[in-house]
Amino acid sequence: MNIKINRETLLKPLTSVASIVEKRHTLPILSNLLIDAKKNQIHLTATDLEMQISLSVDSATDADFSTTIAAKKLLDICRSLPDSAEINMATSESRITLKAGKSRFNLQTLPAADYPVMTKTQGDSTLVTIDQRRLKELLKQVEFAMAQQDIRYYLNGLLFEVTGNKLNIVGTDGHRLSFTSTELQQNYEKQEIILPRKTVIELIKLLDDSEEDVQIEMSANQVNFSFANIKLISKIIDG
Repeated sequence: MNIKINRETLLKPLTSVASIVEKRHTLPILSNLLIDAKKNQIHLTATDLEMQISLSVDSATDADFSTTIAAKKLLDICRSLPDSAEINMATSESRITLKAGKSRFNLQTLPAADYPVMTKTQGDSTLVTIDQRRLKELLKQVEFAMAQQDIRYYLNGLLFEVTGNKLNIVGTDGHRLSFTSTELQQNYEKQEIILPRKTVIELIKLLDDSEEDVQIEMSANQVNFSFANIKLISKIIDG
């Protein structure tokens, strides 16, 4: 089973997904990236059990299959290749052989069935729509006031409050407080969630300066962001 893809096509989405992967983890599979190949697309997924980023990339594949591969190693290899390199990845039982030009790499894989994929929780949720540029600006206005490793865990993130036709975002570390607000296109019943610091930082990296919409789905214990070809699922902080 093979994947053929241009280095430029793979590098940006791979960088986006691999940013949440830790090099060393108590569960070795969490250092890996899930690759799911289907219908001339590959779906890349990374999780740290608190947050998950998934996105799709167009690619020539000769079969449907799933596997996992060391995220940082694959990213380092792609960065080291020439700009226009064509990458060919061939999978076997427990390895992937990656070829590009005269370069050849053998990487160990782990079974895709063992990968702990986060799924959307069922139940009541609030769906908010806002454009990417505006959400990114709002986050950048308040993220500086988040606590970093405070024992008061509920300060290590941002408060999202939807009430009426307003989205209010608040950050505080107990010494300073930042607040920003924007109008939404419709009215909502009041709902509040605390978005973890790591999720906020990743969102700022991933959001574009564009007018394209972001759909934010808030439920009792989870929040989902969908924009462009990216889906981000995050647990929320109780407090």
